[in-house]
Amino acid sequence: MGNYKLVLAYEGTNYHGFQRQPHLPTVQGELEEALERVASPTSPLYAAGRTDAGVHAKGQVVNFHGTLRLEPAALPRALNALLPPDIVVVSCQEMEEGFHARRSAQSREYAYYFHVGGSPSPFYRRYTFHVDGELDLRSMEEALQIIIGEHDFASFCRHEEGKSTVRKVMAAGLERRGELLAVRVRANAFAWMMMRMLCGSLLEVGRGKWSPERFRAVMAARDNAGCAPALPPQGLFLEKVTY
Repeated sequence: MGNYKLVLAYEGTNYHGFQRQPHLPTVQGELEEALERVASPTSPLYAAGRTDAGVHAKGQVVNFHGTLRLEPAALPRALNALLPPDIVVVSCQEMEEGFHARRSAQSREYAYYFHVGGSPSPFYRRYTFHVDGELDLRSMEEALQIIIGEHDFASFCRHEEGKSTVRKVMAAGLERRGELLAVRVRANAFAWMMMRMLCGSLLEVGRGKWSPERFRAVMAARDNAGCAPALPPQGLFLEKVTY
């Protein structure tokens, strides 16, 4: 018996999120089915983040308890031969018994990608949100500084009964490479829909429709009625989980 940590990358277009759902394709469902052919799991997969339908991951982390039929270093190759090509196991490592992909995580980093240009690109359509025209990056950076620290993000998430909306953001900023603009946020955890709703309001700042001061006021209201519409899922990536 061991406790095994897997790092995954996946393209979420064809899946109804990470978490297993009856009669629907999910990343967890595909991975658990493949695992049963090369291991004997005694637990479900525990994930660092339950990405929603259409959301991608470059560095999702999961763990499971059980026994392997081969060495941990050989597991990724065996699983990748069984998985569809839009899910890849990057690494496998045996961990101490108490390790848990979600509870042991110190921070998660998400990025939302915009394609900033005059015309949409067929090559970016699955991985970005297209914006026609330039954005005010200075004002967007100013708004992002407002979220750093511990705050109640009730204005930028969907509420779940009995769950806190307070989160601690360690870093937030923009990264521009040609026509691609990434909004990167690292936090101890993310509330449901937090990145997509936050970036929807941040886009209003970039378009000049909101000032950073309005962004601050919406956040302070702790009421998502004032939030701009959430952005679609295809631009969102779980980039990295830190332990």
